[in-house]
Amino acid sequence: MTIGIALFLSNCWANPFTHPPIECLMKLSNSLCPDKNLLEKWSPFLFLSLLPESSVTISNLTDHSLVETGFVVGTAPTGHPFVNVWTDDILHTQVPIIDGTWRYPLPAKAVTNTFWTYGSLHTISVHLPFEKPKTIQVRMGTNHDTNGDGYPDLIVSASPNSTSQGYAYIYKTDLSTKQLETIPNTTLTDGALSNTYFGSKISSGDYNGDGYADAIIGAQAYGLYPGRAYLFLSRGESGISSQNLNSGGVADTIFSGVAGSGRLGSFIVSGDANHDGYDDAIFTSPWNLSAYIFHSQGSSGFTSQNTTTANFSFISTAGDNFGSHSVAGDVNGDGYQDLIVGAPLYSSKIGRIYVFVSNLGTLPTNPQQYLNPPLGPSDCPGANGCQFGSNFVLDYFNSDKCIDLAVGAYAFNTNQGIVFVYHSTCDATNPYSNPPVATFVGPLTTSCNATNCSFGGTIASGDTNGDGFPDLLIGATGASSGIGDVYLVLNDPITGFRNMNLSAGGAADSLFSGSIANRNFSQGLQFQDTNADGLQDIVISEPLTTNRVYTFHSIRGRVPASQNLNGTGVTNQTLSPPAGTSLGNAIAEWRKKAEDYLWAFVAKTKKYFVWI
Repeated sequence: MTIGIALFLSNCWANPFTHPPIECLMKLSNSLCPDKNLLEKWSPFLFLSLLPESSVTISNLTDHSLVETGFVVGTAPTGHPFVNVWTDDILHTQVPIIDGTWRYPLPAKAVTNTFWTYGSLHTISVHLPFEKPKTIQVRMGTNHDTNGDGYPDLIVSASPNSTSQGYAYIYKTDLSTKQLETIPNTTLTDGALSNTYFGSKISSGDYNGDGYADAIIGAQAYGLYPGRAYLFLSRGESGISSQNLNSGGVADTIFSGVAGSGRLGSFIVSGDANHDGYDDAIFTSPWNLSAYIFHSQGSSGFTSQNTTTANFSFISTAGDNFGSHSVAGDVNGDGYQDLIVGAPLYSSKIGRIYVFVSNLGTLPTNPQQYLNPPLGPSDCPGANGCQFGSNFVLDYFNSDKCIDLAVGAYAFNTNQGIVFVYHSTCDATNPYSNPPVATFVGPLTTSCNATNCSFGGTIASGDTNGDGFPDLLIGATGASSGIGDVYLVLNDPITGFRNMNLSAGGAADSLFSGSIANRNFSQGLQFQDTNADGLQDIVISEPLTTNRVYTFHSIRGRVPASQNLNGTGVTNQTLSPPAGTSLGNAIAEWRKKAEDYLWAFVAKTKKYFVWI
């Protein structure tokens, strides 16, 4: 190979395949150019075959990674001034090499006036001159990287009840240890000792388009139930600054609910609803059956405002707990983000889902589709019904460009629980018209806590084995006599998800069990890279009394080993908060289940219940 390169450099006109004679370049008739089309088609590949393998590495992303940062970073040999970086078909950029590392900003609206749409596929190529490019394909996700080091940060709250101060913590990855730092880099609190529920919900995204992740923290009971949410912007490489709003700290923006019990901030989603390159803030609430969207004003982010000035609003009149859960994603593949909202109490608590399909960046005033489950009254006996739509995720489970849906109904069959997976048909008005492609049924209720399994109460999606197809984590807080279980179900690249019935001999691909009964293991679920290897790891919280968040590392091409923390199982890392309790009550972008609103209900009514 070295000899070949030397000949090429010393006599580059001698080989018509690597450098054709001037007559060919001028498209003149010449015996050395017998087939100009063939030469044009194949000469780049023949040229690349002569080059050595790239000595440049991409450190934070691998092939099929979900991009949760605004930057791609890597290493390169010292002695070179720059590395060439391509994204998609954009001409290469020369990125400086500093102390053997390089850092390249991905498209961001306020920086490059371009952006990548959530869920879109892209290629990234890097190389040094006269080396083969290293190329990976990635999918755009939600930005969680608050300081732009290329690695997503874990944003998690400790917000237990109405009489304790709530906190939100940001844990960054220590690149030397390849673990999350045990001391949070950022602490956010409103400093209130009661009645705000600061941290009851967290969301992250890039609201001002600078490539750095920002955070919105909900305080759903602020002002005795109108609710508030606070935006904290990243300051660039220093990240989000610690703030105590009760002792001089300030938020960059305050979203306020109007008078009443609407509890703004009880559920928050980030998504670019109007397709302008800036993430918007999407709020839903079952307390007043509402959905509100505030559009980012651009590089300045948001102005402080209340729900009367929202850019989009929808109020359900059905009394079906509309707004208990919501997710944004492109259901019909047109490049615009759509809105999916759960209504778990619809029709005697059988439940349904509302689908709002965007019209070129504008959401309709009424949903195009009402997705009703393949369930009837006999499947949903008792006071709790089934509550289909109490929790769900959107992700690209198959290989098309339309986002798919996994929906939980944790109260199915008297709290046994069930989960359905739907593939989108890409239809503009009825995207989930086909029956479920897979069904997962929870464990026997006799094995659970007072027959309450709540399988499907929490769900998360992500790619644990690096094959490019997202898998599912399904939580059951009452499983294993109340210890709580999390089931990993793999998505086969060819056959997709299989049916699974845990009450009839079925088994998950991996099983994670909590440390002790009645600690709500699985209340928080998340897929996120926590050890800086480009693969999404498994994050599970056990907030009640235990007050911990656990991480389990993924390994490319392998299934994570089952772990029983009530026995000999081990974690890759265990986090506890420096202050506050119930760490993991909320993790940025994980989805709350209906029981989480019990605490707020207790605060409002001054009544106390044992949830069974």
